[in-house]
Amino acid sequence: MATGQVKNNYEVTDKQVSKIETSSTKSTEDIANYIKDNFKTDGDKIRAVFYWTASNISYDVENMFAVNFNESKEDKINKALKNRKGVCINYAEVFNDIANKVGIESVVIEGYTKQNGFTDYISHAWCGAKIEGKWFVFDPTWGSGSISGGKFIKKINNYYFKADPSKIITSHMPFDYLWQFLNYPITNQEFYNNNFVINKTKPNFDFEAEIEKYNSLSY
Repeated sequence: MATGQVKNNYEVTDKQVSKIETSSTKSTEDIANYIKDNFKTDGDKIRAVFYWTASNISYDVENMFAVNFNESKEDKINKALKNRKGVCINYAEVFNDIANKVGIESVVIEGYTKQNGFTDYISHAWCGAKIEGKWFVFDPTWGSGSISGGKFIKKINNYYFKADPSKIITSHMPFDYLWQFLNYPITNQEFYNNNFVINKTKPNFDFEAEIEKYNSLSY
């Protein structure tokens, strides 16, 4: 988990979402209802989704390599809400489910990540959400804190909130290039080689149109 920080301009939203009663956080539906009742704009709603998820779930260091392929999406969400712990897929599923329930188009993205110039050997999960007509990247796991000395240190990192796809691509590489949200996606080899220069000699990729096609096949 990287540790770069950016200024937080959402103090009011963060303070308000922190007031939610514990009894109202046992399901993503309850959390979503609180957010819809207290925030009007998609910008404030998605901030509330991110802040609640990153603040209330701690990274489960002991089980960071444990993978249960039989777990459903609902199982991953319920486990995180019950134990207030999880790994990246738990954070991502919780964020995604709340976002969808407050009326924001959101997806779970899986792929590779890179820290300090080196690609991690285990996969990672994060999210993309469409805010005011534009796609942004959200990583509630890396945004919740970092691991130091084998222990999770809770500290909200706003770099991973509403990240620009053209910037976050230097550390987050989706398995499916559709979720790069870029008109000139980079290749896996370019990612490995730290070559992030936009190459406009490539064919223009209309990812917005492709996402619409994807959504039409998903329902």
